[in-house]
Amino acid sequence: MRDSARSVLVVDDDEDVRDSVALILRDEGYQVETAGNGKEALDMLERIPPPGAVLLDLMMPVMNGWSTLEALRKRGPVPPVVIVSAAVRPPPPGIAGYLRKPIDVEALLQKLSDVMRQ
Repeated sequence: MRDSARSVLVVDDDEDVRDSVALILRDEGYQVETAGNGKEALDMLERIPPPGAVLLDLMMPVMNGWSTLEALRKRGPVPPVVIVSAAVRPPPPGIAGYLRKPIDVEALLQKLSDVMRQ
């Protein structure tokens, strides 16, 4: 049985980053789904229960993180979104957190813990 409160959707076009983050999170007991761009993520969210959090890269082909976030908001209730990006920009309003790449594993785990406790 899937526990939405311990599930995370990782959206990143870099396969190495995506797989590494997924592996770390699975080792910590999270249930993880992955998508290579925003369109894949939106399609996946049609088929799976809402995750407890979404880790979202900003700079991706097909559908970037900004467009994905906008599409999520238009659909209704949005799971907590943590932006994970190398981009140096202020985080958009209404997100649960912002982590810079390269990812600090301890910061990632702490942010997810904080977000999923809310």
